[in-house]
Amino acid sequence: MSIAEHLGVGQHSQVLVRADRQWEGWCARYPELAMAADAASLQQWLRRAGEADADEVLLALATLASADADADLAAAGMLARALVPGATVLANRLRTLTRDIDQVVAGQLWIQVRTFPWRRRRKVAANILHDTRSAVLRECDAASQLTRTDPTWSRTTSVDPTNHFWAYHQPLKEPLSVDSEGELLDLLEWACDHDVISGDDRALLLCLVKSAARASIPRVTRSGAGLMAHQVTGPVARQWGLSRPTVRRRAGLAIAALSAASKSGQFQVPA
Repeated sequence: MSIAEHLGVGQHSQVLVRADRQWEGWCARYPELAMAADAASLQQWLRRAGEADADEVLLALATLASADADADLAAAGMLARALVPGATVLANRLRTLTRDIDQVVAGQLWIQVRTFPWRRRRKVAANILHDTRSAVLRECDAASQLTRTDPTWSRTTSVDPTNHFWAYHQPLKEPLSVDSEGELLDLLEWACDHDVISGDDRALLLCLVKSAARASIPRVTRSGAGLMAHQVTGPVARQWGLSRPTVRRRAGLAIAALSAASKSGQFQVPA
């Protein structure tokens, strides 16, 4: 599948139909959008437009699409559609990273479209594609990104637990048992009680944990401790009736909220 197909923004997609219906209303709020006659002709207009005019139009779409503004999915789809040519070039350059590069690029592009900081950044296409590239490299554990974002893991060497050299080492003492499942439930219950995350966020994270256990994720990754891996988010997306990028976005926001609360010293999980 192409990136456009993964995103559901092809030539005959419902996104284009919905955007055409909303175009007049969007233009009333953001007159710069009227530089393109309608949603269907936007792609062609962008090819001819100057850089400044194109950026004004894309910024309007980014504002409509942002989760902290209008959260308009049709606008998000139109912005993603406008960036598909650049994302396709990006995927071709990174194709050696994974067989599923189109899917990975599409997922990360959608996340960047929905979270673009429209209040403080411009050059929408350049910034979104740059951030998408960085996110794809992190997702695929590219050495250049891993050294910068997680120097400890970049210096870590995985060792086969069945390797013969373990026979020459004294066995380690049995660690004390830890009720990790109980700790997780206590943590999520505390977070819900203190409005750090919602009940739906809690249910989604638990579904991802169960999916990760079934998928037997082999190690902790840069993707939310393995919870964002494709084989984990896919079953959860089908179960919840959501797209995989939506599952990743919602889980990522919930994990970020938990992390922020932890760093601030808020967490006092009962013993």
